[in-house]
Amino acid sequence: METEVKDNDRINVIFNYVRNNFKEEITLDKIANLVSMTVPSFCRYFKKITNKTFVQFVNEYRLVHASKLLSEKTLSITEVCFESGFNNFSHFNKQFKMFTGQNPSQYRSQLKQVLS
Repeated sequence: METEVKDNDRINVIFNYVRNNFKEEITLDKIANLVSMTVPSFCRYFKKITNKTFVQFVNEYRLVHASKLLSEKTLSITEVCFESGFNNFSHFNKQFKMFTGQNPSQYRSQLKQVLS
């Protein structure tokens, strides 16, 4: 029981950190230090808890944010990319397409069709 409480606290610290800092670069060193773990043990721990790597988790968080921005704001796709914490436009496009099955402009125009 004691370890579950500790795990919950630890995972909450990680999730909160990502929520508050996803627009900046989050290194494995930084996040592992935050929860007083080595990088390898942090990676094993995070994968065990979430079934994702930390990088996958952060990217998915950013992509969900990007999807929201594309549907709610009139920002350019480049602005959405950087607003969501991606610092490379082609990487953003590739990740977005893998995540949604569409590139950002297809996603946005399909939303417009649905909403109009």
